[in-house]
Amino acid sequence: MATFAVDSNRQQMVATGVVEPVMEWVETAEGKRRPGDNQARQENTGLPLWGVEVVYQSESWGRVSTESVKVTVPAMQMPAPSLFTPIQFEDLVASVRVDRRSGGLTTSWEAAAIAQMADTAAQKAAA
Repeated sequence: MATFAVDSNRQQMVATGVVEPVMEWVETAEGKRRPGDNQARQENTGLPLWGVEVVYQSESWGRVSTESVKVTVPAMQMPAPSLFTPIQFEDLVASVRVDRRSGGLTTSWEAAAIAQMADTAAQKAAA
């Protein structure tokens, strides 16, 4: 698996407002893996993990597209980014691996924390 550091200041991302708990993976009796009933926790801190959905613009082979991904972030409480507002992460990394089933590439995103969420209410009040 290849892991790449991503500069959250340069890779502009927008929060969709969708946040879900990341569930632990469990192995079934048939030897398959599936999401379990318990929320996953960060190994070193024990903080619950959350999947924060974001969109960003990507370019591949000269073709520009919009990507939607979930960034896994540890936090004591569920993050609450506003709908379609800029968001930045601390220590953002993308890990790429080959999906054995499809033969294609799969990317997973993780961050140490949310560095900054645009607060639209505060921006409106200042205007």
